Amino acid sequence: VQAYWSTAYQEQSGQAYQQIRTVKYSGQTSSGCGTASSAMGPFYCPNDKRVYIDKSFMDDMLTGQLGAKGGPFALAYVIAHEYGHHIEDQLGLLARMRTQQGPKSDSVRIELMADCLGGAWAKNAQTTKDAQGTQIIEDLTQDDIARAIDAAQAVGDDRIQKQSSGRVNPESWTHGSSAERVHWFNVGLKDGTIDACNTFAPGAL
Repeated sequence: VQAYWSTAYQEQSGQAYQQIRTVKYSGQTSSGCGTASSAMGPFYCPNDKRVYIDKSFMDDMLTGQLGAKGGPFALAYVIAHEYGHHIEDQLGLLARMRTQQGPKSDSVRIELMADCLGGAWAKNAQTTKDAQGTQIIEDLTQDDIARAIDAAQAVGDDRIQKQSSGRVNPESWTHGSSAERVHWFNVGLKDGTIDACNTFAPGAL
């Protein structure tokens, strides 16, 4: 993911990409945003510029235990989503967040943009190489992409609310609906640019 953004971010924004670390842990660990635990799921912490991923989440995502079909590309997509938050941080968007809940809140826009940036990475993953010159993903199939989209649907606010309470309340959304998450992932997959992923643009939501 960073191999891609280190080139794409500079090309698209005119600024250098800031390399960060992915912290993999089991159970819990400390972060610049407080204690990280397996109950939180993966997250990006802007205070220490790190992506945190619990090992049990990675195992569950690979085996399809989270209500999604699972698989390695679905896991890669989730990681790419978290790095999307780092891109937003570099653009100054996270610092400007004000509204935390609601279908058109800053929080929802941030999450949908990260979905889109994950799609942008996926579009280019087949031609992106790591530091050793190895292609990141070979032979990306429609099934791989379908699994990633299914992972996005599985964590849509409406799907989670319906499973937990049987009701959907858009005013409490923080991530957007399943349909929105799929839509913005596909925008990134199709257009592959930061500009196309701008969920803060007038009329975007």
